[in-house]
Amino acid sequence: MKFKAYYTNKLSDVATQIFNNNDVEVKVASALDEETYIRELKEYQPDVIMCRTEPVTAAMMDVCQNLKGVGKQGAGLDNIDIDHATSKKIQVVYAPAGNANAVAEHAVMLMLMTARRFSYVNDQFRKGNFYVRMGLENTVEVEGKTLGLVGCGRISKLFAAKCINGLGMKVVGYDPYVTKEQLGGLPIELKDSADEIWKTADFVSIHLPLMPSTERTVGMEQFKMMKPRAIFLNVARGGLIREEELVEALKTGVLFGAGLDVYEPEPLCENSRQMMDMDNVVLTPHTAASTEQSVINCCTSCATDLVNVCYGRPVVCPVNKI
Repeated sequence: MKFKAYYTNKLSDVATQIFNNNDVEVKVASALDEETYIRELKEYQPDVIMCRTEPVTAAMMDVCQNLKGVGKQGAGLDNIDIDHATSKKIQVVYAPAGNANAVAEHAVMLMLMTARRFSYVNDQFRKGNFYVRMGLENTVEVEGKTLGLVGCGRISKLFAAKCINGLGMKVVGYDPYVTKEQLGGLPIELKDSADEIWKTADFVSIHLPLMPSTERTVGMEQFKMMKPRAIFLNVARGGLIREEELVEALKTGVLFGAGLDVYEPEPLCENSRQMMDMDNVVLTPHTAASTEQSVINCCTSCATDLVNVCYGRPVVCPVNKI
């Protein structure tokens, strides 16, 4: 009898090939909502679930009688109820390194786009104003500027390396869990508090996991600390931010500009949609990890480990101990 895998969203054909080559059949969800997931999971009874950013809830797991594993095609795990999975002896796996370079490159892109006021220039150009460059103000070169990192994990360090080696920037960082020795030789100046980052950097980028201790911890207090023309970047999780305060800071000029790939909630709520009309903000729809290479890397890692789960073999990237 074949094993069964259920995708909460359509993923790479590479994952499907890996499953099919190992006698695991695949079903893709017909819609992206929990009600559909629960109904289809109850009928399909998969052995493993593979997701991207879609939720895998306790209710979804509870309708699966044979569920052995849940796999995240990526690194952030806030969409999976890991405690519930562990209580039911369901192995959770992920792909912590597969999309790191893609996200770091995206952070560089957002930084450069905000520095050059891309949203405003692009809008003017498309409206026929070819000479928008005449009298264009508040655009800066990043060479010699300071990038501040709140969180110095894998993606953050890749971002820093690109900015230091490729763009000639200075980088400062704060992470209570990272030592100088863990920076891999990168000349990142570690600070004693996050406040020092907010106060001194020209670009502040947050790279934190979303958990109860970090949720909605960034807001107006931090934005008011920033330098008059400093720019805020977020390619981590929207839930880290009090987004209503971010919108207010951008509207009132407390915050000079922002480059954002993540939001809370997603898709954008009505309050957040105000940023669509702001020319000091660059927005992308949670696409930092959406490169061809990243998707292939993450799907390969995740699907391979879920096959291992099906056959009772050791996994390479476990999240929980069962």
